[in-house]
Amino acid sequence: MPPSEPKTIAITALALCGRPNEVTEALRADGCRVILHPQMTPPSEAQLREYLAEAEGLIAGSEPLTRAVLEAAPRLRVIARMGVGYDAVDLRAATDLGIVVAYVPDAMVDTVADLAWGLLIGLARRIPELDAAMKADRWQREIGADVSGRTLGVIGTGRIGMAVARRAAGFRMRLLGYDPYPNPLFVEELGGDYVSMDDLLSGADFVTVHVPVTEATRGLMGAAQFRQMKRSAFFINTARGALMDQEALYAALQAGELAGAELDVFAKEPPDPHPLWRLPNVIATPHVASYTPRTVARMGRAALQNLRTALAGERPEYVANPAVYEGGQATR
Repeated sequence: MPPSEPKTIAITALALCGRPNEVTEALRADGCRVILHPQMTPPSEAQLREYLAEAEGLIAGSEPLTRAVLEAAPRLRVIARMGVGYDAVDLRAATDLGIVVAYVPDAMVDTVADLAWGLLIGLARRIPELDAAMKADRWQREIGADVSGRTLGVIGTGRIGMAVARRAAGFRMRLLGYDPYPNPLFVEELGGDYVSMDDLLSGADFVTVHVPVTEATRGLMGAAQFRQMKRSAFFINTARGALMDQEALYAALQAGELAGAELDVFAKEPPDPHPLWRLPNVIATPHVASYTPRTVARMGRAALQNLRTALAGERPEYVANPAVYEGGQATR
């Protein structure tokens, strides 16, 4: 028998682009042809169409994978998301086309929680402002906000929300939680209180968001929600940019309705220039919450395992569109 044609695998997850990594090496050792996105900015739709023209598998970042893109990928069998979110993938289209969408729920939990806390403390104590002043040879002492003993509001108490809440114990914080699907450990382990969304927003000194983007949560934090928060409160978003109304946040900060905001995610990435992240009471980072060597390696290994499993005709542990397996649809 003639040797089988090598599988073509595209990699667009930015954490694997532009540097040697074990995922790319492992795929090449498997005999795969690897197409690696060459830039550290997300691929355009035209680039995705080019990469996926012959690809059977994709290790994806957070770039939009629309129906039009997926329909232009006739051989694509599996999308292995290198992360927990899959809102950028048109799941209905993937299911219709028999494409398995797998994701990684656990690998980045602590790393994201660490950054959320770094942002929280950094803004509360005005660290970026003070550092910039010192670098400009200015002795500019500014009064910050207390963290210890204050109230942390956690919207979404899944893996990452719980990890953030656990870190609050060292600061003797009161915990308020909002989640349509309450986690008993938030109360039993951490002593938190589940309250309504309104009560969380009005009662918390820090509000941090950790929910996926769905039709119910898109634009979850808008003008009305920001107005409900204390004028001395801070807003933290390390989840997804689509969860907040960026213009409403800017207006609230400009009007003094909030003390500050910390953002690692944006509705469009990279975002267009905006005065929001030039405000002195805003810390903005370029979606790097999970971007550490150990976490990138863990996510890469998990995504690679999902890819291999699905291409072998087996079912990965975490599938975003389980309906693809009904009636033998995952047969591309």
